[in-house]
Amino acid sequence: MVGPSNSDVDAVGVNTKMHSVQVEKLELTQLRLLEAIAQTGRLATAAEEAGLSQSAASHSLARLRRETGDALFVRTARGMQPTPYGHQLCVAVHDALTLLRAALAGEREFEPAHSERTFTIYMSEAGQLVILPRLIALLREQAPKTRVHVRRIPDGDRGDALASGEVDLAIGHITTMTTGFHQRRLFSERYVCLTSSDCALFQQGVTVDAYRQASHAIADSSGMAHWMIDQQLKQHDVVRRIGLVVPEFLALPFVVLGSDLVATLPSRVAERFASVLDLRVAELPVALGSYDVLLFWHERVHADPANRWMRQALATLLR
Repeated sequence: MVGPSNSDVDAVGVNTKMHSVQVEKLELTQLRLLEAIAQTGRLATAAEEAGLSQSAASHSLARLRRETGDALFVRTARGMQPTPYGHQLCVAVHDALTLLRAALAGEREFEPAHSERTFTIYMSEAGQLVILPRLIALLREQAPKTRVHVRRIPDGDRGDALASGEVDLAIGHITTMTTGFHQRRLFSERYVCLTSSDCALFQQGVTVDAYRQASHAIADSSGMAHWMIDQQLKQHDVVRRIGLVVPEFLALPFVVLGSDLVATLPSRVAERFASVLDLRVAELPVALGSYDVLLFWHERVHADPANRWMRQALATLLR
């Protein structure tokens, strides 16, 4: 076998015919060594910073020289200085290691006052009415640069978006998210009646007979568990006479106002509507069971500082 000619070998015995190097062949200690030599100009010091013995560092540098076909560093009166190719490689290595260190460090702490994080949350219309005013007020005070993106809870699979990180949290009466998810009870809710303050049918209160006779307004896409209402009412021999079905939950208070309609709503939502419109909140004439509003998040973000902060903020607001 004929070896390379003298013109192809430099002063440190490296074949100077350049060739591409596969990243897969490089080791992390080699990259750390290159960075350290570039910063210190001394192999012994660089070896110590890279966690290598001087002998191991010399062998590692020699291997890199063979693989790259370049001397990478040459000894000068000012210490080891990079060749043009060595300088190019060291800049790339430094940038890559800087990114890697930042990624490994991660977001160990969440600083709400400075964060520009966007939180994406699944939330029903009722949840938006009850939760968002309080949440926005809290964020304005503690995390003014953060943003909230609310998405309606889908009819289909709610878990995929949380598992992928597309959605951070889900809030509602949801029973389908189990495996891989954590949950926390935010509050217990119950149903009440919402009527116009001047509704003649309910001037003596909401009796069973009045409730049966009334024309009921419902929303068919509210995202709430309204199936619970009719199911439990039947146990009391009460069947609602539906007079109006609207597609949006937020239309209900405006169609109930000044009419003889009655809407059966979560208590917090009904009270919210009654606080801004001339409406009356009354107890149901029969006792219906309460239900829990839960907060869900996926295992992948369980330890995420920002997600954890938002979970605690919601729990504090709604407890």
